Amino acid sequence: MKEPLTITPYLGKDGSDPLGLGGQDWGTPLKAIEPITLTANPGITYQSGSGGDMEVSILVWSSRTPGFKKGTKVLREQTGETYTVTGEAPLTHSQLTYYQLQRNGGDNDEQPAGSNSSGDGAKQVPDESGGEDPLGL
Repeated sequence: MKEPLTITPYLGKDGSDPLGLGGQDWGTPLKAIEPITLTANPGITYQSGSGGDMEVSILVWSSRTPGFKKGTKVLREQTGETYTVTGEAPLTHSQLTYYQLQRNGGDNDEQPAGSNSSGDGAKQVPDESGGEDPLGL
């Protein structure tokens, strides 16, 4: 269940802007081999109301490293998907910290390392006719 991950710790906002609107500070990326599992949902997909399966985008990362802040980025190296830490639950008896991960938008264009795809997602969608534009555009 373990997989290679690259973790980019979120350090907070940089203090250079007196209004607090400055950029964000990130730590040095770390490598880890730890498990990412599903939440309480028993499957990775669910049926949408309009038909078809949709991917669940909230996962749990079990880590031996405590203290990562919300906003920390986690890259799944095998799939190229990136996630953001949105919550944490430390378990003192097992010395584990469970981090809730939310999948970042725009990952549909990301490819696993070593992929030779041109990244042109428009060619992957079949040209289907039918249906009127409800807005008339």
